[in-house]
Amino acid sequence: MDYVMRAAGAKLLVIAAALGLGLLAAPQAHAAGQCKTVNFFPGVVQVYATVTTDASAGDNALCSASVACPAGTNKVEVFGGGLSSSPNAYVAVENTAHLSGGEDIIANCQTTNVGTRKGVTASTCNNTVVAAPEKGTATSSLCSVFVDAPAGSSVGANATCFCGT
Repeated sequence: MDYVMRAAGAKLLVIAAALGLGLLAAPQAHAAGQCKTVNFFPGVVQVYATVTTDASAGDNALCSASVACPAGTNKVEVFGGGLSSSPNAYVAVENTAHLSGGEDIIANCQTTNVGTRKGVTASTCNNTVVAAPEKGTATSSLCSVFVDAPAGSSVGANATCFCGT
């Protein structure tokens, strides 16, 4: 049991560090209201959403960014992470690419709580979708993160999206 608690604590620490570092880097990037975007290179983007509510009402934010994909892309992947002062916060992430054959490939997930420490709840998820070669390829993808924060809470979340082969 001690190993499980240490592993969970280490996971929370890594998630908090990654989200914290990303939120520090994001202000130098594109910022619009509660949203921030960091484009790393073709095929990789991070989208951040932050919501702070008062005690009387909850609030939400939907943040999205488009990223160019490398040639031959037939795969999208998304990783989501959130830190919240409430275990009832909702975080969902999605990465969508339109294939040359006319179909969309969509990787999405809702984060699940992985632990709470000192009043902060961490949540994560990930998903990958690969299209069959005959479905075509994509030139770009749309990365999105949605946050729903209950009254009296603060939530920071991110979606890290990849597209490629």
